[in-house]
Amino acid sequence: MLLSGAGAQDRAITARTSINWKTETVLSVVSLDAVKSGIVLPTGRNAAIQMLEMETPALLKDPFFSVLVDSSERIGDSMELESLSLSDLNRIIDAGKTTPPAFSPDLKNLSMTHAVSLSELGSLYIRHRSAYESAKPLKTVPTMPYSGILVDARGALPLHGEYASDRLEPCLFPKIWSEDMDLAYEKNMVEPAIARAHGIVSYSSSTDENDYREIIGTTPLRIVARGIFGQNRTDPLIPVNDYLKIVSLPQNRKLLAQGKVVILCDADRLEGTSLGPVRDDAYYFARGEIRARLERKPVKNVDLSDTWEGLTMTIYDIRFEADTSRILADEKGRLDVIAEALKAAGPDARFMVEGHTANVGKPGGELRLSVERARVIASELAKRGIAADNIGFTGYGGARPIAANDTDEGRAKNRRVEITIKQGTSASR
Repeated sequence: MLLSGAGAQDRAITARTSINWKTETVLSVVSLDAVKSGIVLPTGRNAAIQMLEMETPALLKDPFFSVLVDSSERIGDSMELESLSLSDLNRIIDAGKTTPPAFSPDLKNLSMTHAVSLSELGSLYIRHRSAYESAKPLKTVPTMPYSGILVDARGALPLHGEYASDRLEPCLFPKIWSEDMDLAYEKNMVEPAIARAHGIVSYSSSTDENDYREIIGTTPLRIVARGIFGQNRTDPLIPVNDYLKIVSLPQNRKLLAQGKVVILCDADRLEGTSLGPVRDDAYYFARGEIRARLERKPVKNVDLSDTWEGLTMTIYDIRFEADTSRILADEKGRLDVIAEALKAAGPDARFMVEGHTANVGKPGGELRLSVERARVIASELAKRGIAADNIGFTGYGGARPIAANDTDEGRAKNRRVEITIKQGTSASR
């Protein structure tokens, strides 16, 4: 999904969008630069407001694409998979609450804030007509009726299926699993009216239960998460015994239908998290510098594009030893040029390396291989001078093809690595 043009009114209007999972709000600050727009303030106030109102929906669309839906999708993925329509998303954005525009003290900028409720956004995904109740397990444990469920998922936790740990990421629809991977909770277990109005979980970083007493009541089941599951690090894993305490009793299964679930996360995961790239002068300067470096030392099968996630470099048909993550020696020169180009984003830039494989009918193996290959590429970039702490990696196996898998050419395109500049873009001059 590529972006067209340099930006709203030649970048006279910019938007900075962040998400707050505690207040369940997506907040955007949209600003107009009077000098770049050619509008003289305050006399041109009406024209400036009209320009802001006209450009805001298009500006906000891309940040909203970055909102995490669940363990494998963002809203942008839903658009590309056509499981969500752009008109529905625009309807939610248009219905957001906007403050009156305000001048900066020097009268060079005009800004307004725009807020959208996360429950309104999540309502686009609620399509079931009634909640389903998980079957009573064959094995049960002694339990009692609880008033709610509190899952403490703070701190670094082991990643299921990986030799690593990470911290939980909030999303619209987390699932809760037992350590044996029995599904304890997901959105279709919640009454549709409740899910639309309030979402399926509430997030907090506070251990003061009075902050969410109305959700979990006075006698909640308190659970300490044992791990995390999902490509997006969104799903807590809970002890099997706690899972059985929930599903062994009808009263406790009813708590799921009522959405009586609170998940504790680290505070920095809940508040002020930026969404999408800020397409300001630094962003476009970095794009130009990266492109120029690639043109000075051309490398084959590499594309640079503006996507809803930000600047993305795609390396096609990167070659490893068959069915391994050992990169071939003659790829090292290509990686030298790529790393040098990416450095143009500046020392504070953060990168996400995503591995993709061709689909040959082995999804489990393909997923593991794509993750491991992404890890190797991240390591190679770090060896070439990009701070390792600024590089993340993940893999999608063959689940996101961009070409048919029934030809050699198509499979070569699908065997790719995508490197996206996520945040902190400040080009070095």
